[in-house]
Amino acid sequence: MIKHISLDFWNTLMISNKEFSSYRLEFLKKEFLPNITSKELNFYLEKIGEESDIINMSEGVSIPSELMYQRLFAQFEIELDISEAQDLYDSLELFFLDNLPKPLVDLDKFKKALKILKNRGFTFNISSNTAFIKGKTLRRVLKHYNLLDYFDFLIFSDEINCSKPSHNFFDKLVKDCEEINILKKSILHIGDSYEADVEGAQLSQIKSRLIDYKKESLIDLLMNL
Repeated sequence: MIKHISLDFWNTLMISNKEFSSYRLEFLKKEFLPNITSKELNFYLEKIGEESDIINMSEGVSIPSELMYQRLFAQFEIELDISEAQDLYDSLELFFLDNLPKPLVDLDKFKKALKILKNRGFTFNISSNTAFIKGKTLRRVLKHYNLLDYFDFLIFSDEINCSKPSHNFFDKLVKDCEEINILKKSILHIGDSYEADVEGAQLSQIKSRLIDYKKESLIDLLMNL
């Protein structure tokens, strides 16, 4: 019997804000790379993001955001030290928080659904891989939307240095559930990636459910459990 719901963050609960993506391009070009076209810069941003995802998912690690930016700048033969990379992240974080990810659900209805399920004894957590955006920043997003109190705990890959579909990530989910008296057999993980969310959960013998936000309502899925 399912008693605990683990939710992915990106493309399950929220989607990135295009305004932030546009600003990041403009900021990097203006402040650091004035001779690089926006098209070329965007190509390398996506390339670094995709390469990092492949490494994270295949090796079960979590490449720090700062290292991703260092690798981006290295494409243009610019050396960014760790302090500069941290300052860059802090600068971009401010604009990210002014242009928050967009919820894929009606938040009032979502909160109502979580309250109903909590009253039935369900518990919840977020289980998310991170990349350019750190877990500490996503916590602030959840706080802004008044969602933090609905989740019993949060797992972000950069904070535990391992990513889905690694069994280490899902072992962490099991361990945190055990601390609130939830058994592995009672966990259901929901996410949008077959490899990261479904296969990863299955490798750790955790029930899973794939969701495509364009075709299915997360709220309906939850209420029909």
